[in-house]
Amino acid sequence: MTRHPWLRLVAGRLLAAIPTLWIVVTLSFLLVRLAPGSPFEDEQRLPPAVRANLDRAYGLDQPLPVQYARYLAGLVQGDLGPSLRQRDRRVVDLVREGLPVSLTLGGLALSLSLLLGVSGGLLCAVARGRAVDRWLGRAAVLAVALPPYVTAPLLVLVFAVGTGWLPVAGWEAGRPADLVLPVIALALPTAGGLMRLLRASALDVLDSPAILAARARGLSARRVLLVHVLPPALSPVIAYLGGAAAALLGGSLVVETVFGLPGMGRFLVEGALNRDYTLVLGKVVVYAVLVLLLNLAADLAALGVDPRLRERVYRGVPES
Repeated sequence: MTRHPWLRLVAGRLLAAIPTLWIVVTLSFLLVRLAPGSPFEDEQRLPPAVRANLDRAYGLDQPLPVQYARYLAGLVQGDLGPSLRQRDRRVVDLVREGLPVSLTLGGLALSLSLLLGVSGGLLCAVARGRAVDRWLGRAAVLAVALPPYVTAPLLVLVFAVGTGWLPVAGWEAGRPADLVLPVIALALPTAGGLMRLLRASALDVLDSPAILAARARGLSARRVLLVHVLPPALSPVIAYLGGAAAALLGGSLVVETVFGLPGMGRFLVEGALNRDYTLVLGKVVVYAVLVLLLNLAADLAALGVDPRLRERVYRGVPES
């Protein structure tokens, strides 16, 4: 194993990702296949001969272990299979359609969360015990307590139905107004969590002897805050970002459905309702890969700002 901390961390995470992804695929495959019903059943029951022909065409007449082996073989080659409900469509094509929308929504929501959480957390730490600290703290608790499926209809009621400033739902490429309310609804819980976390971390740093020494040297309050307080205070925030980004992806399932956005989350919900096995499996696999990559990116960012973590990884000490 290489002694370089960056390569050591990446190699370890990639090796751990392989069995993790296999477990996710296996459990998801078994759960969707054990669910009652069939993807070919609508309101009226199909004749047995037609149902048998459809099962044969998609390989659903084979034993479950054979179907599982075939799915794994295709997955290794990057083939997620055909959609069982959207005829003549491959799951890979549906992923290509929905993934850019979901990544745009999640990226904007994460950026807004960082902006509100970091700035609000620093402000609360600097104004500790004052009115602004108390009010921002209450707002952060409220933002964390209200999930997107609660805030999304409220935002629509106020800013779309009530004032008419923004569209209620829908998607038109190149129209930023369609993303304003979804991004806000998705970002608020994460922003509240980041604000509370950064406030606690910044207060610990502000009370440390290093900050007292920096102030004794006559450094300005701005320089002390941005140079000596913010970088170490961001370390736990960066560690939190991997899970936060994954939560944003999970929250997009509801937000995309509420606002009618053609993203991954909406396709996944529709696939689950229609018992489209391959579509659900494909979306779950893509989400799992994204979560693993986001956690790896957060670990690398934490490695960049925390020299103590680099030393532990270099020496092969397990992370606490």
